[in-house]
Amino acid sequence: MTISLAKDVEDFLQEQVRAGACSDATQLVNAILRSVREQQQAPFEMTPELEKWLLEAADKPTTPLTPADFEGIRERVQTKRANGT
Repeated sequence: MTISLAKDVEDFLQEQVRAGACSDATQLVNAILRSVREQQQAPFEMTPELEKWLLEAADKPTTPLTPADFEGIRERVQTKRANGT
């Protein structure tokens, strides 16, 4: 199979290979597509605990997100990626 990538996607793919995220572009593309497949096959599970938490959160006042909030989100995502979760 032959596919065409947008230039920015191809550049990102090559950067990831150079950074050692995988041994070659094919390996990374396969891993990404498997991840997408797994996410689509594993529907989001609404547990009683999650429903309770969401209902409680909906009743609380909200504040705008700050740059520090976004930095915290980025750090948690990077930590999860580093841990393979």
